[in-house]
Amino acid sequence: MEWYRLKLMGLKNSKIRALMGCNKRYKDIFADLDKLTNMLNLTTDDTRLIENSKYCEKYLEVMDYLERNRIGLISINDYRYPDSLKNIAKPPLFLFYKGNIELLSKNKMISIVGTRRSTKYGELCCERAVKDLVDGEVVVVSGLALGIDSIVHKEVLKYKGNTIAVLGCGIDIFYPRTNIKLRDEIERKGLVISEFPIGMRPTPKNFPIRNRIIAGLSKGTVVVESSSKGGSLITASISLEEGRDVFAFPGDVTYPLSQGCNELIKLSQAKLIVSGEDILNEYSWLKISEDGKKLNKLIGIKLKIYSVLKTKMHLEEIRKEVSCETSELLSNLMELEIEGYIQSLPAGHYRRRL
Repeated sequence: MEWYRLKLMGLKNSKIRALMGCNKRYKDIFADLDKLTNMLNLTTDDTRLIENSKYCEKYLEVMDYLERNRIGLISINDYRYPDSLKNIAKPPLFLFYKGNIELLSKNKMISIVGTRRSTKYGELCCERAVKDLVDGEVVVVSGLALGIDSIVHKEVLKYKGNTIAVLGCGIDIFYPRTNIKLRDEIERKGLVISEFPIGMRPTPKNFPIRNRIIAGLSKGTVVVESSSKGGSLITASISLEEGRDVFAFPGDVTYPLSQGCNELIKLSQAKLIVSGEDILNEYSWLKISEDGKKLNKLIGIKLKIYSVLKTKMHLEEIRKEVSCETSELLSNLMELEIEGYIQSLPAGHYRRRL
C-alpha cells in the first residue's frame, strides 16, 4: 500500500491516480519519473513530493497504527475495490476498513438513507425495506448516522444480513458516540469504511463527500423520511447524477419530514416503493434469490450432476463425470428435470435450467 505515501505527501488525487494508471507498483514510478513528468505534466513541486515520498516517516507511523488497530487499507487499484465505486466521477483513491472487506465484491447492493429525526413511520418503512432486501441477499449500505441510518443497520443485523457503514470521519473516530455498540457489531458482522485519513474529525463538509460513496457503491438509493432540504436529498441527487436509481417511500403530505420523499416522487426523480420487494422486482433479484435458495437444497448425486452440467452435455458424458450406473443417472436426471433444475434436449443431451 505504498501508494499512500503520495497521499500523505500532499500530492493531488488527480496526479496520484494518473501515476497509478501508468504503473501497477509504487516503486516502478522512480525509474520512469522523467518520462512520467512529461507525459502527465507534473510540476517541479510534484516531482519533489514524489521523490521525497520514499522517505515519508509518517507513512511508517500510519501503517504501524493500522496494523496495531486491525484497520485495513485498499487503493483503487486493489482487486477488492468495487467497480461500481470506481466508475463514479470522483472515486476515493483509498479506503480504510474494518470488518469483512469481501462485502465490497458483492453484486447486489442498495443504499438506504434518511433523516436523523426519524419517526415511528420511518422505522416501519426501514423494516419493510430491509427484511425483503436481506431475504434477497442484498448488501445494505448506510451512513451510521442517528435516525434512519442507525435503524437501517440495526434492522439488517437483526435479520442476520450484510451491511456496510460509510463514515464521515476517520475510521479511528467513533461518531456519533451513541452508536459505539452498533459500530462494534457492524465491524464484527459487516463492514465499516472511510476515505478520510486517520484522526479526521467529523465536520459538516465531510458528509456530502461521504454521501457520494454511499451512492456510488449501490445500484440504487432509497430515501426514507426527508425534509425538503434534508441531507439525504444530496445522496439522492448524486445517485441520479451517476446514473443510479432512486427510490422513496411516500409520506403524509402535511408532514415536513415527508416533503423530500414526496417531492422526489412528484418530480419523477424517485420510484415510489412500499417495500423492499419492489426493489428486488425492479432488478429481477427476487428470482435470482429464489433460484439460489433452491440450489442450496441439492445434495448427493443430484448436486454432482448439476455441478458438472456447466454446458450442454450428453448423457454418457455426464455418467463418466459423475461415475454412476446409467439407470441411477437416468432416475436422478428425471427428478432434476421435474423439479425444474435441468432441461432435457434432443439426442440424449441435457442442460441447466437455473
